Amino acid sequence: MALQKVFTPSYVQYLKNNIQVENYLKDRFPYDASQVRSLSGVIHRDDLLSKLDPTPAGDLTTAIAIYEAFEKISPVFAQQDDLWVYLTHVDLFEYVKKRWAIPTDENEKQSRFILNHWFRNPTNFLRTTFAGLWWNVYMTVDETRGDKYELTRVMYECGQDWRIMRFGELSLVRNKESMTGVLEFLEENPIVYKENFDARGQFISRYFNLLGGSKALSTLDRKEFKNILYGLKDRIMKINSVEDIHNKEITL
Repeated sequence: MALQKVFTPSYVQYLKNNIQVENYLKDRFPYDASQVRSLSGVIHRDDLLSKLDPTPAGDLTTAIAIYEAFEKISPVFAQQDDLWVYLTHVDLFEYVKKRWAIPTDENEKQSRFILNHWFRNPTNFLRTTFAGLWWNVYMTVDETRGDKYELTRVMYECGQDWRIMRFGELSLVRNKESMTGVLEFLEENPIVYKENFDARGQFISRYFNLLGGSKALSTLDRKEFKNILYGLKDRIMKINSVEDIHNKEITL
């Protein structure tokens, strides 16, 4: 079985600095094969592309498929660009073109769009194609549950804004205990996220950002995060719009 291929770090940077829009409009992206290396211990999955769903509704399906294909990579490696950029340009190029269709605007806007979706997103790592999906599952998978992706499903039910912009902006996003505690609370209280969650999600993320200024959140376990949210539940349920947050000061 063939090993998974990745780009060299220097070639990733070269591609990033020399975006040629016309190459991203082709059926296959032309790349320098001499700038490719094998990823030790990770088998190439010939069927991976067929398991992905290039629609917004299919993001959960795609996330699980990406995680299962690269379950053996370490979190340290998952923070690097080598694999993810290779996937967007080679193995899964067809998927990215469908999921993130390049706009027909002027070249500058197209280049910026490509930079955001084919490479590491410069403003939010969890918006990075494939990398963000892998991290979503890695941080929520629970082998002790009957459905190990149960909390992953809750995260995706909460919507993209919460998953990427709100929870993704928190420093605790790569702390599995915090992620588990928050998602278990939401799973036990679906009424919290089934309605008005754009606003309620903002409140939760802002509250924990504020709390992080006076308490080391990384020292808390999942039960402590859940208890904090249960203590806030009445306040959360009174939030029905973003104006309820913007017009009120969030206090601990």
